[in-house]
Amino acid sequence: MPQQTETRTVIVDLERCMACRSCETACAKAHAGYEDIVEAILADAHMVPRVKVIAAAGVAVPIQCQHCEDAPCATVCPSGALSFDEETGEVRSEPARCIGCKACVIVCPFGAVEWSRRTGEIVRCDLCEDLIEEGEEPYCVRACPTGARQVIDLDALAQRKRQEAAQRTVLVMTAKP
Repeated sequence: MPQQTETRTVIVDLERCMACRSCETACAKAHAGYEDIVEAILADAHMVPRVKVIAAAGVAVPIQCQHCEDAPCATVCPSGALSFDEETGEVRSEPARCIGCKACVIVCPFGAVEWSRRTGEIVRCDLCEDLIEEGEEPYCVRACPTGARQVIDLDALAQRKRQEAAQRTVLVMTAKP
């Protein structure tokens, strides 16, 4: 497996999100192993999206695992089924180690960890790690018709924001009264 040096995450431009739920559908069918939604439905596939679009204050807000650096879900996991990968900055899952205590569901500040009664496993965003390792975008990002969802490198984002702040500072400091 190639070494990942970037800390990547999916971000959403709330002004562009139109609550179509394409991200939910694409995520659910892909994680169920289907490309076609009709096939998945006819096969009675267990389709659980790892991203949920929630209405809040009149805005559509896609909620998914934020791969928190302090990762309360991984901290409380007594079996090691969830762990924080220092190198990638992602929370990793090992479903076979899960004992079903649901502590991760209880402590997730975003409500992004769910328990599947059907499979007896936790369900949470894995950033489609197999796709990202191949240099491709996660299913939810690909499916977004407005481009509201994108994968970003947090270090590059921070650098860009520092550059923008420096430019604003120069404008302010060099403005004539």
